[in-house]
Amino acid sequence: MAHLTVARAARHEEVIEGSRFLALVRQADDPEAAAALLAEARREHPDATHHCWAWRIGEQQRFSDDGEPGGTAGRPMLEVILKRDLDHVTAVVVRYFGGRKLGAGGLVRAYSGAVAKALDLAGVREVLDMVTLEVRAPFALVDVVLRHVDELVTSHPDARRGEPAFDGEGLRLELTLPDFLVAGATASLTEATRGGARVEPV
Repeated sequence: MAHLTVARAARHEEVIEGSRFLALVRQADDPEAAAALLAEARREHPDATHHCWAWRIGEQQRFSDDGEPGGTAGRPMLEVILKRDLDHVTAVVVRYFGGRKLGAGGLVRAYSGAVAKALDLAGVREVLDMVTLEVRAPFALVDVVLRHVDELVTSHPDARRGEPAFDGEGLRLELTLPDFLVAGATASLTEATRGGARVEPV
């Protein structure tokens, strides 16, 4: 499987009825990365009236209106991300109030529009969903496993393996593959070692 995300970090700024809106978008592969963009925006714009945000990471979705009327900022921002079928994306919109109220509809259009324009600038790229496996095998099967794993890695440009490690039981090796290769790779390793290798998700 694969998902769409932003190709690069981007920002868009505009002034609407005297209020300044600055939208920031970035790839975020975990909630900590999303929180980092929000912290950066707050640090760079400590005097802003609002720091509204939204993110989608896999099945997780979060948003905040940060003091704006409920449903006028964070949710519309998230809806833009969802409508474009983007994943692993976070967005922050910083607002400096300009003295004129926009009303609920105006706020929705301002926040969603700012994010949409920032996403236009960010572009889109496809990312394969990756899975990391731990391969364990006794010493007698080390050569067989390493040869088989190297063939897997060579056959797909996105596959990679870690450095072999050894303990009292034998080989321990991490193998990262696109998720659509996992079932086949597990079956082929099991067959090649006649069940002697164990393959488990990390």
